[in-house]
Amino acid sequence: MNILVTGANGQLGNEIQLVSKNSNSNYIFTDVCEGYQKLDITDIEAIRAEVIAKDIKCVINCAAWTNVELAETAGEIVEKLNATAPGNLATVMNEVGGLLVHISTDYVFGAEPYNTPCNEEQKGTPTGVYGLTKLHGEQNIIASGANHIIIRTAWLYSEFGNNFLKTMLNLTSNKPEIKVVFDQCGTPTYARDLA
Repeated sequence: MNILVTGANGQLGNEIQLVSKNSNSNYIFTDVCEGYQKLDITDIEAIRAEVIAKDIKCVINCAAWTNVELAETAGEIVEKLNATAPGNLATVMNEVGGLLVHISTDYVFGAEPYNTPCNEEQKGTPTGVYGLTKLHGEQNIIASGANHIIIRTAWLYSEFGNNFLKTMLNLTSNKPEIKVVFDQCGTPTYARDLA
């Protein structure tokens, strides 16, 4: 099977590259940075051409705007990457009878505290632009009619990129005492396990 992975240079994308080496499937890794095949996932025609040319039957969408704070002021690019692009991928997968595996976030639940596990049908209550645009992406996928899996993950950590775990390890190795606010609860997820 030919599998397209978007956002290949992120934490999860890098881990998928490692675990894919033990797979019988053929993976095509895309990202906007150097060293990767480029694919504009905000352009449905570009996606359609790539899927048809490479006979893609599955897309794993790891691409997203993930800077939560900057999302508040970055403008329409956040909606394009987090909502329009997943909808585009889903539409094309629906056209070819393929599967979209979409990585979403716990930020789709933010306006109300959920101190118990959420279920699949629970209504999203996002706070901020990041959570709202990720929820819009989920809604666009569902509306497309495509076969899909939406994975809501949180607090990814790995050896790649920046993450909370690496920040804490760096701080504790350089300072005898650190102070952090306690206004969030999360479930740190090792990106290799998710991959």
